[in-house]
Amino acid sequence: MAKHRRISGMPVSEGVRLESGAYTAFAVRNADRDISVRLRREPRGLTRACMRTPFLRGVARLIRSVTRFFDGLSESAELEPQRPVRGTAVERALAKLLRVHPQTIAVWTSAILIPILVFLGLYAAPEGIEFLLRRYLTLSRAGLNAAVCAMRACGFLACVALIGRLRVCRRLLMYRGAINKVVNCYECADALSAESAAAYPIIARRSDSAFVLGVLFLALVAFPWLPLQRLALAALTRIFVLLLIAALLGEINFALERAKLTPLVRVLRAPMDFLQHLTALEPHPQMLEVALCAIEAVLGEHVEEVKPS
Repeated sequence: MAKHRRISGMPVSEGVRLESGAYTAFAVRNADRDISVRLRREPRGLTRACMRTPFLRGVARLIRSVTRFFDGLSESAELEPQRPVRGTAVERALAKLLRVHPQTIAVWTSAILIPILVFLGLYAAPEGIEFLLRRYLTLSRAGLNAAVCAMRACGFLACVALIGRLRVCRRLLMYRGAINKVVNCYECADALSAESAAAYPIIARRSDSAFVLGVLFLALVAFPWLPLQRLALAALTRIFVLLLIAALLGEINFALERAKLTPLVRVLRAPMDFLQHLTALEPHPQMLEVALCAIEAVLGEHVEEVKPS
């Protein structure tokens, strides 16, 4: 097995998606509790060229991260992932009444709660703070904007933390932790096993999820300072600002992810590491086994589909 090849990953439904070179491996714990592995070969010449181009690589990383996530969910669904959520007694009774699996009830619950949390954190709370400040304090426009931005930033972080603790989302974050542990183990040239990988941290040197959250966080802070415009022009302006933030943050991350971990670099990396803690949780040993199957496939054992015992 070749060592020191760059590996990037993304959690999928009850499994992981890992990339290395021209190969993409999907490993999923299926309904039989075996591990199904699928390997896909695809050209990445344009992506590699973009990732080598200063400022363009940040934009490419943002777009690639989003597309890889949805591609992973689509591909993993074809491998028939297990449905581990058993639900509460009420949920099981409701699932029996509706003739669905309890996990379906959990998915529906998450689908309802996520928009509510986003609305409360990104709109209701900032609007409430603005109303109270206007009513009881006399602030300049800049001071009012600063207070609303601070509230929106806190609301964004609270949303991410709370959404990540929903049962369905929580398992995705646990698989993210499994990816980071296995990749850290591999990059340290340690023997790849569930036992050795378990000793490594859930924080990785590179994290696409933390990068995407960083871009969104800075965009939410920047948007209120933009001038009011017509809807179409406002949308185009915000898209431009979002891509500009991705380009600038991409260059900062590019330098920090490759820098030696001196005390100064650790301080500069602290915000992104904090975002990683919101998007990665300690995995179960069975999740590490899934990530190990994916890394073995993408690094050399090229197979179409495998079901280890």
